[in-house]
Amino acid sequence: MVSAGLLFAAAAIVINFFTARSRDAVINATPIVLSSPVSGTLTALSVRAGTEVAAGQQLAMVANPMARRDQLAALETEVETANGRLRDLRDRRDLQQKLVARLGRDVERQRSLEIRRNRSDRDDIGFSLDRARKELAFARRETQRQEELFRAGAVAANVVDRARTTELQRAREVRGLESQLAGQSAVLQASINDLTLRNNRSGSDPVVRLQEAALALEKAEGELRTQGYQIEGLKRQLTVARREWQERNRALLISPRRAVVWQLEAQKGDSVTAQQKVVQLIDCNQRWLTTTVAESDLQRIRLGSKASISLLGSPQRLRGEVIAIRSGLGRVQLGEEAPVPVPINLARESQVKVRILNDFPAPPGEFCYVGFSARVSFER
Repeated sequence: MVSAGLLFAAAAIVINFFTARSRDAVINATPIVLSSPVSGTLTALSVRAGTEVAAGQQLAMVANPMARRDQLAALETEVETANGRLRDLRDRRDLQQKLVARLGRDVERQRSLEIRRNRSDRDDIGFSLDRARKELAFARRETQRQEELFRAGAVAANVVDRARTTELQRAREVRGLESQLAGQSAVLQASINDLTLRNNRSGSDPVVRLQEAALALEKAEGELRTQGYQIEGLKRQLTVARREWQERNRALLISPRRAVVWQLEAQKGDSVTAQQKVVQLIDCNQRWLTTTVAESDLQRIRLGSKASISLLGSPQRLRGEVIAIRSGLGRVQLGEEAPVPVPINLARESQVKVRILNDFPAPPGEFCYVGFSARVSFER
């Protein structure tokens, strides 16, 4: 038994000889400070110390009831006025559309009536032309009979002249009616094509009124579109003004990442000033400790060396790795050529920074062990 105890003690001495240990150190973490961007009253505070928060989570709200909203009110009034004008323009457009529709029906009825009238006039001329042609044919036959009787000595010469004169008169009547028929046919075709060949249209003509109403409708629709664009622009300005006013009137404190609430610098209902600290967070994924070791132990420590961290306030052991080694503290002044002489009996110590690995759960209720005292054992 005695020999076993001696062997155990000897092994412990050997392990202690080959293992570098540090002095006590304190676990630290990256702080995140959330300050109020405006002056006002802390109207909402939804967290407490030791609470774990997510990225993007709202933690607090500061309201400033004294923020001026003159520009916002002016834009709201301008938007309302523009909307009123838009409604008026829309009513005018609707009335103009009804007028155009009514005039369109009038034009169609007038066109139908004109076509019917022009077709009737053409048919009347056609009937007259047929009658004139028949009378012309009769006059020609009469002329031939009178000429035969004149050659036989049965009638006088003046009877033949009268017959020839009648024939010529009937021929002129036929040519005149043929010309009228061609002209009336052209008038009918024009009315079918919604044209007129007789006279200029007056202001009371439905076609003229329809053209004027169509132009007025086009103008009203253009004004309506322009007013719509203006309202869209005003609404965009109003959105920006409202956002700016809300930024002046109300500020939300949002967690930028997953973290733990370390300390509350103000309570709900407190008055805060611009840039005053309200909530302080810690990032539990970025923890470290900085300790000191004897300079002679640096032979067993390298960058990337693994470390075992014993918490003095907890039975848990954490793991870490060396990320920085700085020696010569108090002996080297940067920029000086001559180093500070070191007394023989002065302890030579070096700083070692150890990043704590996140392979062990960090309890938010214990603030991820931040602030705990610890000792570090370095592995070769």
